[in-house]
Amino acid sequence: MRIRNRSWRKGFGLGQIMATLLVVMPTLAFSVMFLFAYWNVMQIDYKLKLIANMAADFANSRTELRIFGDAETIAFSTRASTLCPAGTALNFSPITDGNAKDEISITVEYTTPATDTYMASKKLSTNIQTYSYHEQNMSITLTCLTPSP
Repeated sequence: MRIRNRSWRKGFGLGQIMATLLVVMPTLAFSVMFLFAYWNVMQIDYKLKLIANMAADFANSRTELRIFGDAETIAFSTRASTLCPAGTALNFSPITDGNAKDEISITVEYTTPATDTYMASKKLSTNIQTYSYHEQNMSITLTCLTPSP
């Protein structure tokens, strides 16, 4: 006479239910929340790259890179600020001469809020370097900052 093990047909026992509730569910919840936080940071990084690309195109359209503050610059700043994360606006650092001849270097930065659960106070930045169409040097840092009241 052969005895068959049919324990697999009995279903979940108390041990399996407890393991599911105490280990699997919190791990799954953490993974989903972390993926959402990471997705938000990647969206911000993508927008920073778009701002850098827009700034490079704008700088190359100018024949004089030292003069900012005209209507064209304000329109660019307004458009680019819409890509900054919610509640922030684009801030320009002073323009300096770039290190390389006839090259434009643009850096765009953003620091995540300290209140973020998983990605708190992380500095994101992107840099784009392009040759100047008008043989000029420029280095600038654009930062998405919370406006001062």
